Amino acid sequence: MNKKFKTIKDYLATCSEDEKEFIYDIYFDMSVDDLVEIIFDNLPPDDVIQEIEEYREEMEWDDKEAKENE
Repeated sequence: MNKKFKTIKDYLATCSEDEKEFIYDIYFDMSVDDLVEIIFDNLPPDDVIQEIEEYREEMEWDDKEAKENE
C-alpha cells in the first residue's frame, strides 16, 4: 500500500486528465453493491454508529407512543 497518499483524490491530483477519466470510469461503472462494499470496508464506523443510536432512540420513542395509544 502506498502511504504517500491518504485518499484516491490525493493521488488523482497527480494524474493526467486521461488517467483521471480512466479511474472515474472504473468507479462510475461499478454496481451500487460494489461501491457500498468499498465504503463499508474502508470508512470508520463513527457516522454509522451515530445514525444507529439516533435510529434506536427514535424506535424506542415510537414504541412508547404506540403503547400509549393502544
